[in-house]
Amino acid sequence: MVTALQPTSQTYVPTLNIESFILPSPPTPTGKPLSIAAKRYTAPGAIQSVGITLVMFHGLGQHKEQWEPTLEKLFAIHSSSRSNSNLPQIREAWALDWQSHGESAVLNQNSLQDDAESAPLNLWGIAIANFLKSNHVAGHRLYGVGYSSGTVGLLLSTRDSDFDFANKCPYNGIILVEPSMMDEDTWKASGEDEIQPAFDMVTNAVKHRRDVWATREAALKFFMGRFPWNAWDPRIVALFAEHALTSGKDKEGKPCVVRSCPMIHEALAFQVNLKNTWDAVEQISKLSPRVPIHVVFGETVDLMPQVIHECVVDKSKGRNVASITTIPDVGHTIMQEMPDVVATTVSDLLNKLCSPPVRSLLRLQCAAFCSCS
Repeated sequence: MVTALQPTSQTYVPTLNIESFILPSPPTPTGKPLSIAAKRYTAPGAIQSVGITLVMFHGLGQHKEQWEPTLEKLFAIHSSSRSNSNLPQIREAWALDWQSHGESAVLNQNSLQDDAESAPLNLWGIAIANFLKSNHVAGHRLYGVGYSSGTVGLLLSTRDSDFDFANKCPYNGIILVEPSMMDEDTWKASGEDEIQPAFDMVTNAVKHRRDVWATREAALKFFMGRFPWNAWDPRIVALFAEHALTSGKDKEGKPCVVRSCPMIHEALAFQVNLKNTWDAVEQISKLSPRVPIHVVFGETVDLMPQVIHECVVDKSKGRNVASITTIPDVGHTIMQEMPDVVATTVSDLLNKLCSPPVRSLLRLQCAAFCSCS
């Protein structure tokens, strides 16, 4: 049974150091300029030259700040690594908005309007690949963590020609939470009967939902009283009202708040990015022999059909993932409903990824980009 949250005007603020950045991006397919908004998170008092660096990818219709409750918990767990040598210390974490989402959507609004194909997931992947080669994270031990559509962006960021040419992976390890991808064979076999209905449900829901509120406080109260938002962790709801909305004008020209991500981009995201999901899942086959890839599913099969889960970890296609974790009592919206559980799960997987045997293996397999020394 879902219990409505009590509305509050307070904004959730994590106890982390936060720095904001605007990063370059490739232009839209028609040549319009794009940028990427990013944030770097560190723990107060942390030693900035020690530990691992996380790169976080948010889900469809969400925003980079979605990760903040999870990151706060992760940093708290791993701050004890100074006294516990079994826990890897986290140097910093980066979260980067998809070009059509969150703060990025506000920056790019003139380039995004009325064109669902102006910011496909492969452009996000290219922009992140360029970031991974930048001085921001030069020499860092990188681990990629993605949720939902963000898992596609994460895997596409490994397809950069510089990485392929040198047979390298920019990440020491990858964690995919409720991955939303499939291969072409799965689409041809099950698309019409199992997958397309799920796509259509999301498209219809997005096209017919409310997108305008008089104030941010009014929007927050709206979310807290209605499904699915009233099933989310209260911190996630507060962050959504703060970072997934932006100032606008209503039909009468009065000030209001609206969703940052243009409706057409969220409604048609699955259709626009279908082939990108095919490319992403093939990266699991390509990378899993060389880089540990851990997969996390919610126990309840709801938004993503079972056939998609099975495709992601299909050993017959060479997708030999390092582990599969199933979290009980939750489905696809695990990030929104259980951010602390996601944090402890990711922490456990990072411990596995940074264990001595894995470090030795990665030194041999991934050379400069995948050094764990």
